[in-house]
Amino acid sequence: MLLYQFSKGTNPRRVIIYIAEKGLVIPRYELDYLNGEHRSAEYLSINPSGRAPTLLTDSGVAINDSAAIIEYLEEIFPHNTMTGTDPVSRARVRALERLGSDLVARGQLWLWNITPAFPKKEAAPSKATADRLFAYITELLNVLEEEVGENAFLAGEQPTIADFTTFPIFQTARERFDLSFGNDHPRLDAWYKRFRARPAADY
Repeated sequence: MLLYQFSKGTNPRRVIIYIAEKGLVIPRYELDYLNGEHRSAEYLSINPSGRAPTLLTDSGVAINDSAAIIEYLEEIFPHNTMTGTDPVSRARVRALERLGSDLVARGQLWLWNITPAFPKKEAAPSKATADRLFAYITELLNVLEEEVGENAFLAGEQPTIADFTTFPIFQTARERFDLSFGNDHPRLDAWYKRFRARPAADY
């Protein structure tokens, strides 16, 4: 088994944090994004989308989606579950994970427009577009602010895939681009700071 990753990428971090919290030991290969290794013929033969992460299983199957990678690993390593322990908690975790996935999608579109760092994604970044997108981001931040409540983690008192999915877009905005993201939501801000203190959250 081998995980192809870009350790600072929002989607790869979802898997990287999961593996750390789960306590798994999986060999990694860090793709050289700066020099375009993710667009090389060799990597494209493994993942035609040219994106990270990709998990190459022991049988040689390539899994090219972060959520699917986590689902696969939960299936083959069922100990220390990260998806809830009963039907109700699993439903809550999945619902929050999907909110987190939506937040990542909206957040990435916003980042493409609020910064000039993604010319291949957005050749003409627009502050006006970014501002409109952030209104949609705020809708989800408001929901998550209510959902987290006084919990230590998004879904309760234990870390789950909901946290691993949602945290990276906060970290990308705040640490890579020095942008406010959820700072005006006190419960989410406290959640972010608690999770950031965990070893799994380090770059």
